[in-house]
Amino acid sequence: MQKEFQTIIVPILKGLPITIILIILSIVFATRMIIYTVPEYQSTGSIKIDNRNINLGDLALFEEEGRTKGATSVDFLTEVEMFKSKRLKELTFKKLNFNIDYFRIGKIKTVELYKNNPIEIDYTILDKQAYDKFYFLKYVNEGELIWSKNKTDFFIENKIKIGDTVRLKEVEFIINENVKVLLENKNSLRIGDVFAFKLNSIEGLVKSVNADNYFVRSVDKKIQIINLYYQHKVPEKAALYINALMEAYIDDCKNKHREEADKTLDFINSQLNNVKSELKNSEGQLVKFKTQKSIMNIKQETDALLKEMMQLEFQKVNYDMQESELKRTFEYLVGGNDLRDFAPNFEALKDPLFRETFMKAQNYELTRQDLLLKYTLQHDEVLNIERKIKSMRTFINESVKNTLENVASRKKEMAKSIAAVAQNIQDFPDKEQQTTVLSREVKLNEQLYTSLIEKKMEIGVAKSANTVYHQVVDKAEINKNPVSPNKSLMYGVSVFFALLIGIGLSFLKHFLTAKIKSKNDLVQVFKEPIIGTVGRVKKNENTVNAIGNLYTNLELIQSKTKKKNKANTVLMSSMLTGEGKTFSMVNLAKIYASMGKRVLIIDMDVHSSELHDWLGIENKRGLSALLRNEITPHQSVVKTNIKNLDVIPSGNINDIFSGILFAPQTTSFIETLKEDYDIILIDAPAIGLVEDVTLMMQQVDFNLLIFRAKKTKIKTAKIAQRIVEEYEIPNVYGVLNGVKRGKANKYFNSISIKRRLWDTVFARA
Repeated sequence: MQKEFQTIIVPILKGLPITIILIILSIVFATRMIIYTVPEYQSTGSIKIDNRNINLGDLALFEEEGRTKGATSVDFLTEVEMFKSKRLKELTFKKLNFNIDYFRIGKIKTVELYKNNPIEIDYTILDKQAYDKFYFLKYVNEGELIWSKNKTDFFIENKIKIGDTVRLKEVEFIINENVKVLLENKNSLRIGDVFAFKLNSIEGLVKSVNADNYFVRSVDKKIQIINLYYQHKVPEKAALYINALMEAYIDDCKNKHREEADKTLDFINSQLNNVKSELKNSEGQLVKFKTQKSIMNIKQETDALLKEMMQLEFQKVNYDMQESELKRTFEYLVGGNDLRDFAPNFEALKDPLFRETFMKAQNYELTRQDLLLKYTLQHDEVLNIERKIKSMRTFINESVKNTLENVASRKKEMAKSIAAVAQNIQDFPDKEQQTTVLSREVKLNEQLYTSLIEKKMEIGVAKSANTVYHQVVDKAEINKNPVSPNKSLMYGVSVFFALLIGIGLSFLKHFLTAKIKSKNDLVQVFKEPIIGTVGRVKKNENTVNAIGNLYTNLELIQSKTKKKNKANTVLMSSMLTGEGKTFSMVNLAKIYASMGKRVLIIDMDVHSSELHDWLGIENKRGLSALLRNEITPHQSVVKTNIKNLDVIPSGNINDIFSGILFAPQTTSFIETLKEDYDIILIDAPAIGLVEDVTLMMQQVDFNLLIFRAKKTKIKTAKIAQRIVEEYEIPNVYGVLNGVKRGKANKYFNSISIKRRLWDTVFARA
């Protein structure tokens, strides 16, 4: 738990000020973003779509086998797509008075005023280039403004007064004050305020409604309810658009029903005139023939043939009507006209596959129009949908053409059948045959006339009622709570990232700047044994007291490994300069000397040689002269004013390559001096600066690495551990310098106590 606390909790606690500052800054940033972001409001409406095709079912002239009239189903998902169509959007905006928008231009954000505009514009469009452009007005004085086409450049020559007319190439407009708004809020028009207005075209309004702010969702495939969502910077406009959209859809369905009813009535009226004329002629011929031939009855034997003939003639009329509708459809398709503006009589065509294909082609046309709002004609999605439309149109053309051929073939077969029945009737006596023929024509015309009259009445009633079964479930209401910007989300995300960055910076700072403060900290990162600590020394305090426990522990370790009549060599180094290496060595040497031990210190610190200053000796000769073979090892030794303490100063060794200085063949002179001393201390440079020191660390008996509390960084101690492991340096011990000492530590660090402990150990041995 202690380790987790040191590695996780401590860095977070240390970096807490940074984290708090970042959180405060993030909240301030989020607040400014919320203030300067123009809010958007969303309105929602629901409409129930009736999936019965009432128009085609109730007004159909024919019925297909196996299907009840009026039960035709409309594809619900197709109706969902209709709410995204450009045509429906155009119909919606024609219902709304969104012809002009007013804006207040601020330094940072622009706000649409809608009905809170302090000025009103009366305009006359002279050229369509005036649409969808901004015109700017700056209120410069009481009743005076400057107009511009750029919101930053207002020229004095464009100054006008309230009520003046501005004449441009594309538009003329008169600027008036909105008295109602000014009475409610006098500060809505102040000197220096900048306004803008934009004249909207239907095309521009349609483009403004796109996938970014308009959404259509079906509740379920089995539940024919569609939810409509629209976002706008003005909440009133969002609600008005949704309500107008649902009304436009219902009105459009009514108009389509009325148009189809008119087409059907026109066709029926034309057929009624023909049938009425034929009925009158057939009745006259029958009466005339019966009068001339004195015929009263028709034999019952001819009933079956007459019924058959009547059925065949009725089917022939159906084929004629179907052929007429097919020709009309074929001519429209061959002309390359838009499928969205054409509604064939599917009931007359009697081809479900054609119906499904035609509806898909219409949907593809609608999809193409929507894609053109986002992409160019060369875009892959547009090209792909055009290929599908072309394929569908080819199939439709071929389908209509084949159906025409089939109808013609069936008419020929029907004519043959009629001719065959007629031939059978001719076998009767001429009078009966002629009577039968005339009666058949009369009955056939009567039935056709009656059927057409009934259908005309039905369609007339349906047209008058003009009823559709779509229903608005929920009207859109004005929503005063914006959906964007989402305050909770923005604050939450800002604080989250502030915490994330703050914690990250805390750990980064801890990694880069965390320092060793105690022995426990050093133990966690430096895996070698910690032989002792060096306490902090106060002014006028004997510095030797601070290093007593290091001496004791080092002596205990040496007692197990010391060779007879030969001194142990102890190399003392650190990772960086300033960690107390020389201080520790000098005071350790003084303790050994005070114990009667013969001590030799060799100064090999090529980076920062300070040992001669600590001991008050000259640094003219020494190791440098010895390495140049100018003197012998014994001649390089310099006596100090401390009894039993000798030194080999470094001399000028800056020009000696460190790899040679610490090589075994160079330092072999130490072996000749071991018999003259009890311990040899080597002051080596920092291994973090001079890596060649590792060559000599392989040769000595003990290696002491000095780390300084509250100065040595944790990452530096980790690097030291890697160096020890990489070079496989033996007998490495850590020493922590600068440790704060308590009363107990001062007592046990005193030399007198250490000496009594040492004597006790040797006495028992």
